[in-house]
Amino acid sequence: MRFSVTTSTYYRHSLILLLVLFSACTSQEISYRIRPMTTTVHTEDLNSGSRFQFKVYAGPIVTDDEYARMTPRQRRKMGLLSPVYEVPSQRGNDGYEVDGKYYPIWKDIKEYTAEGLASWYGPGFHGRLTANGEVYDQYAISAAHKSLPLPCYIHVTNLENGRTLVVRVNDRGPFVGDRILDLSYGAAARLGIVENGVVRVKIELINTNSPLLLSSRN
Repeated sequence: MRFSVTTSTYYRHSLILLLVLFSACTSQEISYRIRPMTTTVHTEDLNSGSRFQFKVYAGPIVTDDEYARMTPRQRRKMGLLSPVYEVPSQRGNDGYEVDGKYYPIWKDIKEYTAEGLASWYGPGFHGRLTANGEVYDQYAISAAHKSLPLPCYIHVTNLENGRTLVVRVNDRGPFVGDRILDLSYGAAARLGIVENGVVRVKIELINTNSPLLLSSRN
């Protein structure tokens, strides 16, 4: 009887170990969203003489499946966004011109995927108005795009480290070189872009009217 109990315990522990190893292997194959739990802070002097504290997020990760199972309230508590339909802003949704170049607004766009360079902007714009009339918060999860309707939600993937994040677009830009997206400091920190400054990303527009897309990306 003692042998039977010991053997049973041994097999049970072996099964648990195998399940843990299997879970660890499979988890590496899916994309991640960063859960901001602990932060490392360092201060940098700006040209204006002021100082800005950069918070580098670290801690446990949230997989796409875990994110999909969360309620909007749970996501907010972790600093994550839930894409929802929003009425187009009265400001920022008309074609415009910058440095002699005209930029149209894709008002009725339903699908959009692009890869290119993304940068981030922070202290120099914190507290100013965005293109759609909101107050820019560098710690929020937002972004600027040249032609997407405001506001809208996109799924951003850092192609250099695999981190992904749902981001709300509420501003215009960037207008430097061939960059396709300008992230807020809060979004850039979670995606691991702050230190490099400019990285290659993939952008996917989230169609808030599409149940299929929401079920996999919300």
